Amino acid sequence: MTVFALKILAVVSMFIDHSGAVLFRGDMWMRYVGRFAFPIYAFLIVEGYLHTRDVRKYLIRLGVFALISEIPFDLAFRGRLFAPDYQNVFFTLFFGLLALVLIDRFTGRIMLQCLSVGLIALSALELHTDYKHIGVLLIVLLYLLRGNGLLRFCGAALALIPFLSSIEYFSLLSFLPITAYNGRQGKRRWKYFFYLFYPLHLLFLVTIRRIWTGIWTY
Repeated sequence: MTVFALKILAVVSMFIDHSGAVLFRGDMWMRYVGRFAFPIYAFLIVEGYLHTRDVRKYLIRLGVFALISEIPFDLAFRGRLFAPDYQNVFFTLFFGLLALVLIDRFTGRIMLQCLSVGLIALSALELHTDYKHIGVLLIVLLYLLRGNGLLRFCGAALALIPFLSSIEYFSLLSFLPITAYNGRQGKRRWKYFFYLFYPLHLLFLVTIRRIWTGIWTY
């Protein structure tokens, strides 16, 4: 599978998941399908970091879309414009990428690497980003174990154990398409579509809920 194919799979999985969370809260099968999305996004952050020409621009892009997405995210999952108790997944991806940058910045200085990753993971936990510190640690493990598919899967499983409920075990199935990754980019022209899709699909779901129920909140 190419990067483009993995992105399409992650987007479809996420849309089904969020449709279940926002519109069809009793349809748990949609939430199960949605477990594919985050591990794929975490993997793509690692691939993006390894191949980007400008990691600063990459960080800025994630940060900007984290801010853009926050109001749609809060409307979708908290029913109000501002909800400081829960932040969207772009913040988690931003923290994960920042952790990779600092790991390489402090190459050979294990204590500084561990301290940097620990502080970033703690920041994600304290800010209540989606997937919190577990998401950051998963990105770090996928990066550190990138040379071995089996170790990568085992490391991801260990990272997810503290987070796993019965539904979250399905996230491990995402390593089947990840393992099929062929190292190719695929289509490149849709780059910003995948960034814009996140806030736009949340606004779409919120609007449908408003039309359907007559209210913005749950």
